[in-house]
Amino acid sequence: MPILELFFFGFTLWLGAYLLARNSQKITVQLTGWGLLAYALALAIQIVFKQSLLIILLAPALLWIGAALHLLPEEDASRQTFIRVWAVASIPLAILTLLNAWFAVLIVLELILCAVMIARLAPRSQFKNTFALIAVLALFVTLSLGLLILPLDWIPLSWGMTLLGFDLVLLGIAITAWDAFDEGESIRAHLLRSFISAFYYSGALVLIAGFFSRDFTLLILLLTFGILTQTFSNVLQSLLDKLTLSRRLNDERQTLRQTADALPLLSPLEADSVSEEQFTRLTRRALSHLGDLPKLATSPLVNLPAVQGDNPLDRARSLKSLLIQSIQKLKPQSEARFGTTDEWRYYNALYFPYVLGLKPYTRRADYDSLEESTRAALDWFQTSVPERTLHNWQNTAAKLIAKDIAGHA
Repeated sequence: MPILELFFFGFTLWLGAYLLARNSQKITVQLTGWGLLAYALALAIQIVFKQSLLIILLAPALLWIGAALHLLPEEDASRQTFIRVWAVASIPLAILTLLNAWFAVLIVLELILCAVMIARLAPRSQFKNTFALIAVLALFVTLSLGLLILPLDWIPLSWGMTLLGFDLVLLGIAITAWDAFDEGESIRAHLLRSFISAFYYSGALVLIAGFFSRDFTLLILLLTFGILTQTFSNVLQSLLDKLTLSRRLNDERQTLRQTADALPLLSPLEADSVSEEQFTRLTRRALSHLGDLPKLATSPLVNLPAVQGDNPLDRARSLKSLLIQSIQKLKPQSEARFGTTDEWRYYNALYFPYVLGLKPYTRRADYDSLEESTRAALDWFQTSVPERTLHNWQNTAAKLIAKDIAGHA
């Protein structure tokens, strides 16, 4: 049984770390990863000390509630309100539950509502089957967590921990698959490679240590060290390069390393064989990764005939050039570099955030050193364009870009 618990701890730790190491921009992926890590910590405490800490058991539930809310479409008017309520209420609710365990009923009810919300999203989502699966898994998480944190004592602690961990692992895999589908990536090879790498290294450490000691604290520390160093190997390599290499060499090595790591994610899907809706979604994703060559190298759009190159980085640069050329076609026929009339909206929505890499709603420290047109664009976004409006403009502009680059096929 302890060996099984160690493996389950290691698997949960690896999956949570893998989700975080994906460096996804989606808050849902990040919160799910942190939830799995919180569960791994709770399991480690149970293995070593034979007891549980309620505050750590609450973390996966509260984090998953936030993850579920971030699955709501960005154009949904209630999305930001729900997220703000979750962010403000989570810590007070956790404290109340520590004072009186029956407050956990509120957390269980919230989890049920989140599962229902995801189920309602499924019919109108591009990921109908995946969302339906996530809704079912969310209900199982709710059931197992309720049995674990409510003061009912219906099942032993070890059984409750096992049920919750199994449900969280399945939920984590479902979220990983959804993220990969949304990004147009092929996840299987990359996921399997990460798993084998992490457990080959950490498993060897644990086996060697196991010959000399049965101290589970030591085994857990070695397992944690092995899994995290392998899963975050790129981060560690980047840190070592920063300490030992010049900035230029470090930047070049980081780009090559990230591209090599991302290549197993490249989908064999041919961009010219997908539906118009899917092609638009792939174009939208490629636009959002315009400043990230390793991410662009994994886009199925690199298979377009107009994209040239002898290696992945060259094809990524070619795709970037193609997308920028298409964005420039949205610019009105004018000598001005920026305008605020309706004919400028789609060009502004893509050029400044993606081509120039500006964050429209973040005040920059180097604001005064920016070009006049760029400063005017930032001021305009912040005073006249709500974030949801910008998001809608970018979606519409992505459809125009998709039609343009599809003509190159």
